[in-house]
Amino acid sequence: MDIALIENEFKKKISEKIEIFHEGKERFRIFTPFMFADGDHLVSVLKKSHKGWVITDEAHTYMHLSYELDMKDLERGTRQKIISSTLSMFDLEEDDGEILVNVEDDMYGDAFYNFIQGILKITDVNYLHRERVKSTFMDDFMAYITEKVDENRRAFDYFDKAHDPEGKYAVDCRINGMKKPLYVFAVANDDKCRD
Repeated sequence: MDIALIENEFKKKISEKIEIFHEGKERFRIFTPFMFADGDHLVSVLKKSHKGWVITDEAHTYMHLSYELDMKDLERGTRQKIISSTLSMFDLEEDDGEILVNVEDDMYGDAFYNFIQGILKITDVNYLHRERVKSTFMDDFMAYITEKVDENRRAFDYFDKAHDPEGKYAVDCRINGMKKPLYVFAVANDDKCRD
């Protein structure tokens, strides 16, 4: 295996600023210009595994996301769907938090390109709480209520059929089983709290 040829392939396919450094037996650190929003660089390691050569983040991406997000949030709802579709789209694997791609047919450049694209897309879930709060907010709200309140005591999107048959004044969740029921409004934006 000629590391200089692989480095040149990476530079040609991805960026001239990529460098590869030997870091141990059949293990190479790949330095790239790609960073997380806070300025930390993505972790990329080319190493030999029982499957052959792989490029891995050594679980760094999920660790980095955990600084701002609860890991449970990555395993459900919109975030989980984005991560799953990204892994599939770029032929990546996830193994106990480690994201990796197998290098097939000595196509190092193609594998690394898919790896970087996938990692960058996965890190975008960090922006969901800033840019797409509404969709994940409701997922998170419903997951939280589902976890904390028994199914027979809660009703999502509740409205009083006698007084509001058209459902114009729906409540996000009605919690029953108390002297007076509790109505919970998930206020994700200004529209729900005006007037």
